[in-house]
Amino acid sequence: MDQRAAVPPIEVLVIQYILPAVPGLMAAGALAAAARVIVRRRRLNEAWYRGVTVEGRCLRTFVTTATWRRGLHQHTNSTVSHAYEFTTPDGRTLRFEEDGPSTVFDGDVVPVRYPQGRPDLATALPPGDRGTRGKFRLQLGFLAFATLLCLAATAVFSLTTQIMTDVFERTRDMKPPASPSSPTSPESPAPPAAPAPPSMPSLPPLPSGPPDDFPTGFPTDLPGAPTGFPTDFPKPPTR
Repeated sequence: MDQRAAVPPIEVLVIQYILPAVPGLMAAGALAAAARVIVRRRRLNEAWYRGVTVEGRCLRTFVTTATWRRGLHQHTNSTVSHAYEFTTPDGRTLRFEEDGPSTVFDGDVVPVRYPQGRPDLATALPPGDRGTRGKFRLQLGFLAFATLLCLAATAVFSLTTQIMTDVFERTRDMKPPASPSSPTSPESPAPPAAPAPPSMPSLPPLPSGPPDDFPTGFPTDLPGAPTGFPTDFPKPPTR
């Protein structure tokens, strides 16, 4: 068998390898993002309840505005952020930026918390902040839904791949019918001869001219037929 005939077409290769990989990679990305959200939440809880608390100060408050359009409608979202500064017990001065409530202004003194030995993960959010918890739940729910959707798409594409592969295998094993004009190999039997067409029935010969007994004049043996021109016409009246 020709080795080139065993290579699947490009459509089968795309369905078999590329399509299932796309939702699989998206599911992996969603799982990685969910893991980051969970780690961020654990570090925040560790800073709130088992971390180090120091005194910090708000250096600057700024607002970040994001605007996007959807058709003729325009949507705007504004986020309040703060720049904080604090000093660790060993004398290091660090700064960080964080989204926070709009009730904190420049120069305000706020408590800053961070996990043991990780001042780079400091936060000025109060323990049990509702906004932070709601944001965490929303992010985790969206990522879980996206992961399930990508896994379902991967399963559908995998099933389609299996069906396409089976169809290709069955089609590849089928031998095409030999063409009548192609020469037959010595191993293959000769095709059966076609039956001869039935012979047509013989017809009688057609006449070559008019019949000999065709009448050539007016018949004279008709009963009561006149034999000449009539002579008993009436004479015209005289004046």
